[in-house]
Amino acid sequence: MRRYARNDKRVRGAFGWGKSKAGVCSEEEDLSKGDQRGYDCWKDPDFRYILEMVCCGCVDEPSSKVEPTTPDGQGSPSNYSEQIFVKDRSCTDFLAVVVVLVLAGGFIFMMTNVAKKGDVFRVINGYDDCGNVCGRVTLYENNPKFECNGRFDYTKLSYLEINIDANGVKNRKCVSNCTVDESKILFLNRCIHKKVTETINSIIRTLRLDSFYNDAVTDLGIAWRELVYLLLIALGLSLGILVAFRYMVQYVIYVVLIGAVLACIGGTTYLWLAWYREKKSLERNEIYPEDSSVEPYFIYAIIMSVVAVIVLLVILVMRKRIELVMQLFREAGKAVYSMPALLFQPIYTYLLIGSTVVAWVYCMLWIESAGDIYLNRKNHVHFKKDGLLIATRWYNLFLFFVACEFYLGCQHMVVACAVARWFFTRDKKRLSLPVAKGFGYLIRYHMGTVAFGALIIGIVRVIRAMISFVQNHLKQYDNAFVKGILWCCQCCLWCFECVLKFLTRNAYIETAIYGCNFCTGGRKAFQALSSNILRVAAINSVGDFVLFLGKVLVVTLTVVSGIYLMQVQKKEGLNHPWIPITLAGIFAFLVAHCFISIYEMIIDTIFICFCEDCEKNDGINRPYFMSRGLMEFVENSKKALRQLEYQGAAAM
Repeated sequence: MRRYARNDKRVRGAFGWGKSKAGVCSEEEDLSKGDQRGYDCWKDPDFRYILEMVCCGCVDEPSSKVEPTTPDGQGSPSNYSEQIFVKDRSCTDFLAVVVVLVLAGGFIFMMTNVAKKGDVFRVINGYDDCGNVCGRVTLYENNPKFECNGRFDYTKLSYLEINIDANGVKNRKCVSNCTVDESKILFLNRCIHKKVTETINSIIRTLRLDSFYNDAVTDLGIAWRELVYLLLIALGLSLGILVAFRYMVQYVIYVVLIGAVLACIGGTTYLWLAWYREKKSLERNEIYPEDSSVEPYFIYAIIMSVVAVIVLLVILVMRKRIELVMQLFREAGKAVYSMPALLFQPIYTYLLIGSTVVAWVYCMLWIESAGDIYLNRKNHVHFKKDGLLIATRWYNLFLFFVACEFYLGCQHMVVACAVARWFFTRDKKRLSLPVAKGFGYLIRYHMGTVAFGALIIGIVRVIRAMISFVQNHLKQYDNAFVKGILWCCQCCLWCFECVLKFLTRNAYIETAIYGCNFCTGGRKAFQALSSNILRVAAINSVGDFVLFLGKVLVVTLTVVSGIYLMQVQKKEGLNHPWIPITLAGIFAFLVAHCFISIYEMIIDTIFICFCEDCEKNDGINRPYFMSRGLMEFVENSKKALRQLEYQGAAAM
């Protein structure tokens, strides 16, 4: 290229080669990477532009590269900031933490009102027509209108019996034993008439499930060692899948893409052949026109053809981006190898979510039991909820959504901080406790940002829950127009929630890099994603599908191992071998999901760091932080690699 440029008159005329004057590159100056004067000449933007114009076809394909921008005031190495990852931070979105604390305080106040008006045993044990809780001592009511409430000790009357008279009125009373009446059975502390359960019992007897529970408990007691083995197998397979993603991901992605292409071509060919055979049969009068499927086959074939063409075009257009997906998988494998503590992050997250579910159910039982005592038209005591109690019901659901999103957001922030610190550290060997420091950044600086994102997603989810509640109450009214409007609202809110979750995760990554607040991080994330939309599409289509295949592979191999252990080895005493095998498959899916979901967040973080590295640096005046593998996907990759080799040679 240099020889061609020197012989070209446009280059010689532009730079005055052959003239020895200051500031102009002379012909004798060697432009090789080892000559500093030639390297300084190469840094001249006009010189580089002329070379790229003259050497048409020598430049990398622009559509597959990221073109770095040069921020103002960073034109020389002396003005270059060595680090992008910000270490000097301040608290972000502190107001969101205050809002969450205020909401928690408001919920505590509302639950004190619930505790005054409610009794959780009203739901668990039930209460009779006088409002007395079965198996409990009920406080006496001073109002003479409720004179039978709390007058007797019901500690020995533990079960609620419900009878329906000829007028259809339900009568409730507490009894000591349900077996006195042979027509009643005990279910959830209620004496239920056998006629109500005849259909269920007949189905159970037909399916031979009458002793299923006892058989299942016996099988689990016999096969508990095999279950432990299968759980360890699922754990080992999950770790093996992560290793395979690092070293063999290209083969997995190629198999997926080839399979998708073959499936589209095969499906299209089959439908057109089926349409052709159906058409010939109709022409030969072998079938009646009303029994013919010519038109459906024709429609299906056209649709499948369009889908096949779209898939082929998408794969063709995104072939360079798919190579980036492969490299991101490899980089994620390196990050996991350097920071294995990342794989343990889902453990505390799901423990916290599980404890939150238990707390939400307990609060819900209290809320559903609360109410003001009143007499209905049948002179039966009931408990009616006022507006505050109804609001508490939705408030409890809203805080449950916020808490779950907050725990997941904390996990995302810790992973993003650790991976971003790893990415923007040149000497990875000097990296110490990145996961612990990421957790410290979360606690000290960014709890507000996570709370901000959790509040936004929680609001959207509770609105969706309210629309579902309205839909269920409108089922009794046959109004297709209103149902259609609510369905459209539900669909739009679901799409909005998915987009919001995606942007929120990427906003956390920008916050982890720059220490900015939620809104600034969201804006930066939107700019980075919108400027690399095709790469984002490749990562979220091909990458997510490969991760899904990883989960399926772990579950499949675990189930196959379970079949071998339970049936091929003929484990003695098992009544239903499929019960422990199914349970092992569920455990395998949970284990694989925990590991692979972390892997997905690591890939997203590396991609955002890659975009920020391309924006802030140019690889020459400001060296990239990215690895050589990722450096192949930037606009000036050859120049950056040449400069990297020059620096390595100079260091030697």
